[in-house]
Amino acid sequence: MALSAWRPIEAEARRIATESLADIVARRGVDGFVWRGPHLEVDVSRQRIDSAVLSVLAKLVIERGLDAKLADLFAGRIVNASEDRPALHWALRGGGGEIPAVARMQREAARVSAFAAIAASGGLGFDVKTIVHIGIGGSDLGPRLVWDALRAYGSGPEIRFCANVDPDDFREAVTGLDPSTTLFIVVSKSFKTPETASNARLAHIWLAEKLGDRAEVEARLAAVSSAPDRAQDWGAPAARIFAMDEAVGGRYSVWSSVGLSLQIALGADVWRRFLAGAAEMDSHVRDAPMEGNLAARLGALDVWLHSALNLPTRTVLAYAHRLRRLPDFLQQLEMESNGKSVADAPGGLIAPTAPVVWGSVGTLGQHSFHQLLHQGMRDTAVEFVASLDAGGRDRARGRALLANAFGQGEAFLVGRSAASAEATLLASGMEADAAREQARHMHMPGGRGSTTILLDDLSPESVGALLALYEHRTFAAGVLWGVNPFDQWGVERGKVLAEEIELAIRDGGSEGRDPTTMRLIERARDKFAG
Repeated sequence: MALSAWRPIEAEARRIATESLADIVARRGVDGFVWRGPHLEVDVSRQRIDSAVLSVLAKLVIERGLDAKLADLFAGRIVNASEDRPALHWALRGGGGEIPAVARMQREAARVSAFAAIAASGGLGFDVKTIVHIGIGGSDLGPRLVWDALRAYGSGPEIRFCANVDPDDFREAVTGLDPSTTLFIVVSKSFKTPETASNARLAHIWLAEKLGDRAEVEARLAAVSSAPDRAQDWGAPAARIFAMDEAVGGRYSVWSSVGLSLQIALGADVWRRFLAGAAEMDSHVRDAPMEGNLAARLGALDVWLHSALNLPTRTVLAYAHRLRRLPDFLQQLEMESNGKSVADAPGGLIAPTAPVVWGSVGTLGQHSFHQLLHQGMRDTAVEFVASLDAGGRDRARGRALLANAFGQGEAFLVGRSAASAEATLLASGMEADAAREQARHMHMPGGRGSTTILLDDLSPESVGALLALYEHRTFAAGVLWGVNPFDQWGVERGKVLAEEIELAIRDGGSEGRDPTTMRLIERARDKFAG
């Protein structure tokens, strides 16, 4: 690797790794380590960083030319080199009017909005009480997250989601539904993704069995796809097929026609507010200097934590039930974007790239995997996500939510010594020998860093800003690692092999594959032969 900025970063990592995290925090304080952006703040004051670390990371940002890369992104220039494309997801939030390709996207967005208004008002010829949204990956995870986060703001139909090729998923999605008041929306760029294509066929069969009349069936179908011919073959009328732009990757696509279900169910005003909050974050990331730019700072912090300090995972703890899908969404966004081993920038690759992202709703995790986080022998980068309006109108439970989030972060930092535990046990009346023995098991090493992202509230604007920040942070981290955050050739390879193996199970011909796959194909063929 030819990056001159990397060796000083490694030196700082060796230096700071020998210090107590509690001592670092006490020495440098909190000022300068709470970063503000639209609708949220990011508190990194419990991380293993100080001004010297920030200084060497700033040099990496300069050497990688992150400011120029962000300018390229917002100018609509090519940033996805392997596919020779720009990345225009941010323009779906209202920016980029001067870019020729954006005009096409704006026209399609207007079509989507018009259809959503018609569907919500009963203009499809039936009252839409339920939408079944069929998609997978980026056509599923973003809409699920936003629906959970903002459904309390909507007054339209319920949304149910179906993604898995396992038919049980479809059966659960339609259980108890009235076909006469159900709209199916299939979201698939190619309309060939096996899981989505299978569920689309099940939807057509289900409606045909329940309603019989072809016209009644087609009245309840709509599609979002770049393959309109295939969507029409499925049964969607041409006027109800909405395009997916090639300049918008699936994991960045919730703002596009992929969000049609959300627009119908949430309504135009909530959708506008969601986009507006994201657009505010876009403006911040586009205009703020690198030293105050949230995306640049967090992208650099990710490289520091996962490549310099070698933390292999990041645990996302959402202290809001409405954000329970956030870890799932971030798994795809970050691991599909930056889980690469091919350099895409001068200076080569900083490895390892991209953490394994996992997590849960915080208060649930406290009763399962937090044991490992506190006392286990593996460390992780912990990220709390909470909101100042936690609990909504239930202020007592809101205080409890925030207290749990803040308290867990403090416990990760300060831990608990065996001596402290022993003193507590003795004060409770336990005998000395028993207290000494039990205290050994109560020791927590502490010194485990965490970041807290604190939203002003869980409004549409704040949720939009949060997701946009994660998108831009992912891009920034990819630039700093030296990878292309917008392609996904590993995903494509797996899809091709799955199609080949399905044919082999059905028709035979597994020769030429590895012995394990050949054996498994034979096992499956024996089962499905009858």
